[in-house]
Amino acid sequence: MSKAAQDLLSAFDALPPVDQHEVAVMILRRTAATEDIPEAALHELADELFRAYDAEEAARANPSAR
Repeated sequence: MSKAAQDLLSAFDALPPVDQHEVAVMILRRTAATEDIPEAALHELADELFRAYDAEEAARANPSAR
């Protein structure tokens, strides 16, 4: 992975969750516009992303479950 990609991921990790979500959605949309990645792989990535956000939201709603 290039230094630029690593820097991008570090910057992404530093964002608040709401911004991370918006950025991830935009990256998925841009990636979906190319034909290099199979649609099934994009669906899998999107599902994984939303499962992570659901888990994060559930943890915030029930802090004792941590």
